[in-house]
Amino acid sequence: MRRDDAMHYLKVVCGVACFLILASNVWSMSRWSEARGVYDDVCYLRQAHLFQRFGLGGLDTDISRDDDRYLSAKLKEIGFPTWSDAATAPCHTPMVATKKLVMQYPPGTGLVLALFPQGFQVIPLYVLATVIVFGFALLAVFYARSRSSILLTGAFGCLAIYLMINPAKASYSIAPTMVVCVLAGYLTARCSLPSGGSTVCSWRGSSVS
Repeated sequence: MRRDDAMHYLKVVCGVACFLILASNVWSMSRWSEARGVYDDVCYLRQAHLFQRFGLGGLDTDISRDDDRYLSAKLKEIGFPTWSDAATAPCHTPMVATKKLVMQYPPGTGLVLALFPQGFQVIPLYVLATVIVFGFALLAVFYARSRSSILLTGAFGCLAIYLMINPAKASYSIAPTMVVCVLAGYLTARCSLPSGGSTVCSWRGSSVS
């Protein structure tokens, strides 16, 4: 078997391995619930709800904007003891100067969640993010030019995809952050390539020559 054929089959094997992990992740994600009793989850979903209601005005997270009782309903759903008392809502900080009770979370996660329909936001967010990471993993395997680099990129690709379910499930902010990280890694590698000749660049910690 020629060297080029062997490398081609090795890339196919790595790609299949990444796909199998992707399929396993998607199957597991399809059974997730948005009401798992984590306060951060509720607050990210409230941020998304505000963006869906007010557009960019959703950046204002004052508790007084919960006039539709969305937050109260979510807190009741997870069994929060004082769900009907807005003053005790988790993740909200009193601002003495403005006399407002607001969330001080970075709005990016809520903005991404707002792209999906209410009640079905977390699963599509994670599935989409995982598919994007899978795409970059295949891209890295494709660009690998030696057996060792193929194996390394394949291993790191499989690991990156697996991380989308554990520990990324711990916080809704991790999924979009992972996408930003792989995109930054890819762009860094591309920008480090010279206009001609060969080079060695890094992709998520692996060498591609």
